[in-house]
Amino acid sequence: MAEVASQTIDLVGREVSATLAEARGALEGYVEQPDNAQLLETCAQQLHQVQGVLRLLEIYGAALLAEEMEHVAQYLLVTHAERKSQAESLDALMRAMVQLPSYLERVLAGGRDLALVLLPLLNDLRAVRGNALLSEGTLLLLNLRSDQQPQPQAASPGEPALTVEQWARRVRARYQMGLIGWIRGERVEQNLHTLAAVAAKLEQVATRQPVFQLWWVIGAVIEALQESGLESGQSVKRLLGLGDREIRRLYEQGEARYSQSPPVELLNNLLY
Repeated sequence: MAEVASQTIDLVGREVSATLAEARGALEGYVEQPDNAQLLETCAQQLHQVQGVLRLLEIYGAALLAEEMEHVAQYLLVTHAERKSQAESLDALMRAMVQLPSYLERVLAGGRDLALVLLPLLNDLRAVRGNALLSEGTLLLLNLRSDQQPQPQAASPGEPALTVEQWARRVRARYQMGLIGWIRGERVEQNLHTLAAVAAKLEQVATRQPVFQLWWVIGAVIEALQESGLESGQSVKRLLGLGDREIRRLYEQGEARYSQSPPVELLNNLLY
C-alpha cells in the first residue's frame, strides 16, 4: 500500500513539474512578447492549478509559494494594462519559477516541507505588489499543527534502544559543541549539521507532544539557517542556546514530568 501511495505521489509530482514548466514557458514568452497578455493569463492559470494540487498533497510551503506566484502573475496582468514598469515583478516571479521545482523535488524525495526556507523569496513576491511581509513565526505555524502528535521511531540497526532521557543525556555534549562552534562562526555548515542531527534525534524519540513540538520547531529553525532562509542574529543564537538548557531539564526531570511544565515561553519566542 505504501509503495502504491509513493508511486501516486511520484506521478503527481511529475505532472506538477510539467505544469510548472508550462507556466515558466508562458512567462518567458511574455518577456519576449510583452504585448501578449494572453501568455500571462496562461501562466496564472497554470500556477493556480499547481497550487490546488500541492494543497491536496499537503505540501503547504510549496502551495504558499505557488499562491504568491499566481498573485504576482495577476498583478502583472493589471500593470500590463496600466503600462507600469514590471521589471522587479518579472524578476521575482522568474526566480520563483526556478526555485519552486527544486524545493518540490526535495520534499517529494523525503525532505521536510518547510516554508520558512522560502521566506526571502515569498517576501520578494509580496513586496513587488506592496503587500505586508510575512514573519518567520507565521511560516513555522503553517507547518506545525497544534494537534500534531509524536511518532516515536524504533532504533536503527546497530543503534542502542535508549529512552528519551538517555538520548537527551547522550546528545547534549554534541549540541553544546555544535552550538558553540556555530556562535563563534567556526565551520558553520558542519556545526549547523550537528545541531540539526541532535534536534532530529530528539524529535524522533519523543513520546510526549511538548517535547516533540519543541524539537520540531528547533529543527525547523536550524534547517532554515542551513538553507539561508533565516539570518543568524543574536536573538536566534540566544534561543538556540536555551535549547541546551531544555535538553538538560529533559533528562533530569524525565519526559513525563518535563511535559507537565513545557517551555512555553521559549516555544513562543521561536515561533514569534
